[in-house]
Amino acid sequence: MAKSCHDLPEGPRLNLGCGPVQPAGWVNIDGSLRAFLASRLGGLDNLLVASGILSGTEFNKKTRYHNLGKGLPFPDDSVACIYAGELWEHFDYPDAFRLTKTCYRVLEPKGVLRVCVPDGPRFLGKYLRIYQEEMAKPRPDRDARRPREHIQLLFQEICTRRAQVLSMGHTHKWIYDEIQLIDMFEANGFAHVDRMCFHDSRIPGIEDVERSDYLIVEGVKPS
Repeated sequence: MAKSCHDLPEGPRLNLGCGPVQPAGWVNIDGSLRAFLASRLGGLDNLLVASGILSGTEFNKKTRYHNLGKGLPFPDDSVACIYAGELWEHFDYPDAFRLTKTCYRVLEPKGVLRVCVPDGPRFLGKYLRIYQEEMAKPRPDRDARRPREHIQLLFQEICTRRAQVLSMGHTHKWIYDEIQLIDMFEANGFAHVDRMCFHDSRIPGIEDVERSDYLIVEGVKPS
């Protein structure tokens, strides 16, 4: 697939909410409790793994732990590009809006923000398809397990706000669609905001950090 042409400025490349994806050449930042344990308290993390309380992790001392709810610790106009894969949905909408604004602040002119989130219409559309398939059957033949399991995924794994120590920071707090996400970018000043295909980006080497083919939106800070 042909990559989108763009003259990216010099500067650090931020990989926000990096999780286990921490390639060289990127500043890999994560604000989860597990990232804190492994990067700041490595001995304790190793002990918990050895005790069987936690499983192993790719987080390490090179991972840059930072609470992204507090913005980004970079000067204005200093960053070349920012990638955030499956991160924005972990914030309430106002907090994600503020983080988008902060990304705009730290990016250099012509810098690029790229965000990948679960596609809300795809998830909800699957529920409607399941519902319609079952409703088309005679009542005695309907299988209630199918819609129930899909709804269970939403409420038990995505939206339920479990205690931080149990969720390790993985709870989802919002569902996005193309309309909302593009509007969030444009409301914060980004130009050339587009829905992008998997690995098609103005950011060279995006395949090093991008793992999910979900809803992907990219915008440029005007020069």
